[in-house]
Amino acid sequence: MSQDTTARDVATHVLYRVDHEQAWASASLDAELKRAHLDARDAALAAQIVYGSLRVLPALDAAVDPFLKRGPKGLDTFLRAVLRVAAFQLLHLSRVPAHAIVNAAVTLTRRERGQGPSGFVNAVLRKVAATRPERPSPPERLILDADLNAALARSLDPERLARFLSSRPRAPTLDLRVPGGEAAIASLSARILEAHPEAELQAGSLLPTALRVRGVGDPRKLPGYDEGLFAVQEEGSQWVAAAVGARPGERVLDACAGRGGKTLALAQSVGPEGRVVALDLYEPRLDQMEQERVRLGIDAGIVERRAVDLTVGLGGVTGEFDRILVDAPCSGLGTIHRRPDILLRHRERGLRKLARTQGSILEQVSGSLAPGGRLVYAVCSPMREECDGVVQGFIGRHPELVRTTLTLAPPPSDADLAHRLGPWWVADDADGTDAYQVFCFERRR
Repeated sequence: MSQDTTARDVATHVLYRVDHEQAWASASLDAELKRAHLDARDAALAAQIVYGSLRVLPALDAAVDPFLKRGPKGLDTFLRAVLRVAAFQLLHLSRVPAHAIVNAAVTLTRRERGQGPSGFVNAVLRKVAATRPERPSPPERLILDADLNAALARSLDPERLARFLSSRPRAPTLDLRVPGGEAAIASLSARILEAHPEAELQAGSLLPTALRVRGVGDPRKLPGYDEGLFAVQEEGSQWVAAAVGARPGERVLDACAGRGGKTLALAQSVGPEGRVVALDLYEPRLDQMEQERVRLGIDAGIVERRAVDLTVGLGGVTGEFDRILVDAPCSGLGTIHRRPDILLRHRERGLRKLARTQGSILEQVSGSLAPGGRLVYAVCSPMREECDGVVQGFIGRHPELVRTTLTLAPPPSDADLAHRLGPWWVADDADGTDAYQVFCFERRR
């Protein structure tokens, strides 16, 4: 990118990569911002356009498509990104005049695609600009395609669906897990505020180990990072790890460990006399937790990592476990406020395949649960297919297991004994967490 790159240019390149390359928005935005060297204000604008656009893509396309003479099919994905970015600004941001938005889009298109496409973009956006509201305002809710809307409506009652889809007017918090608890949080908070007087800090609404922050930039540059005083982990994810109830000296299986956020929380709970076995299908994910383990000061002997396909077996893992966590591979739809690009990847038929995978993993690991042990099944999704359907079939085949509730509060359990976060439970003063559904089982003695 040239030194004249603008926030709109960055946003356009990110949306292009998300659509054309199936890239993740957060990683793409970080990379583009590093190349562009924007100041803090323009970087914030780029992020607002990227995440705002992704949250309402169907509406943006509906505003643009009537003015495409040849229709949307076959439209160059870069031009689609240009049009989406400009349409979002025209319809939802009031600060910049319409002519400036159109001219910026035309200039970028001419530079990237030439004179002909720039004339096309100019013609389309002038027509979109004519529909601009008198007072453009940020979207009040997520706009989803019809199939996903219908699927969510089958899983959530109208009140919870409205809560789930309502726009959060501010960027998501950066959530920190501070193992030392309230005293450690107080000390860390003071250090953060000294380094970032403008930062906003809020105690977690679920756990005494959670600290939610805004306005601090790169967490790797925060005080205490190099000392391993905290881990970056969304509060709902922290709650799931805490629900396992791991105690010092116990043997714990983290069956779908991913990059190890929950694994390392469990390792700190079991301590040097305990053991956490972390399994995942993808070895590179498991490898990524090693550097974090060292930073947090966790003994190497506590954590064992293995790449295993849990739909077919445990890959040689033997023995019984006091606690098992199955944070199952899922649609991830519970994260759409933080990761709205996931909406582009959702396919209704994929839920059935995921449910089969989730059920298979539960079957494979359940036999390794010790008598009196606890098995926690969690999905970061509000979809009924990924929770109730999987659990009902599983528990029906395993009379040796009983559903239980957790003393860890909040949130309270529902009638089916599941604990649910996100649209089901939101503290009055909280920003809300990702949407999780969590079931707990215990093996009869």
